[in-house]
Amino acid sequence: MYKTFELFDFGLISTYNLMIGVGIFFGFILIEKSVSKEIPFKDQYKLHITLFLSFIFGFIGSRIFDIIFFGKELNFLNFLTGSSTFIGGLIFSILFIVLFTSIVKLKTTLVLELLVPFLIVAHFFGRIGCFLGGCCYGKPTDSFLGVKYPEDSFPYQVDPEIIGMHLHPTQLYESFALLLIYFILKNKPNKVSSYLILYGIVRFIIEFFRNDPRGSFLTDFFSPSQELSLLFVITGFLYFKFLEKKRITYPL
Repeated sequence: MYKTFELFDFGLISTYNLMIGVGIFFGFILIEKSVSKEIPFKDQYKLHITLFLSFIFGFIGSRIFDIIFFGKELNFLNFLTGSSTFIGGLIFSILFIVLFTSIVKLKTTLVLELLVPFLIVAHFFGRIGCFLGGCCYGKPTDSFLGVKYPEDSFPYQVDPEIIGMHLHPTQLYESFALLLIYFILKNKPNKVSSYLILYGIVRFIIEFFRNDPRGSFLTDFFSPSQELSLLFVITGFLYFKFLEKKRITYPL
């Protein structure tokens, strides 16, 4: 819809990249508010290094999962030019955080708790960027919620048969759901479990309304994101039991 726009003398700017940048900016503001309360000043630099490196590993994971889902050859060109898979990136980021925090002597559970609000806010803006760019689009619909993209936009380039049809704005559905999740978890302890469960359920449902190419993984019955969403829900319950057993709570 608005894939790029011209910003002064900087040339064309990707609206998706812009919205991701906005999301990261506001996400960092949320993290910094909690960091000063929960982590000693002498250890705060460790958290910043952890988060920065987790973004890099998250990007790597998002591209690797895309290659796997679409059955591409694992090479540098496909990695560099491919699309990104949020859930794949999130899995890589979490695995890195679990490993790295144990090395630098930070409380892993606390770092993950601090990360949740950041993830939700950054993802919220990122999905708006998806809507503006036209990716992650939905199936045709007669609902009043349907959106008609310009004929030269990404959805109609991928599937010319739907040109002129109104499509489910699945990107905005997810943004709205993420906003609800944020306010549900805002004052809730042990956010990680609830986030994994709630987002897993939301993503699983929204995938039924999506129509963009998403590849395949273990089965063709569910999309790869639905399969991983089920994993998120299961992991969320297991993590909740783990925290309950350890009696760990973080009133963030």
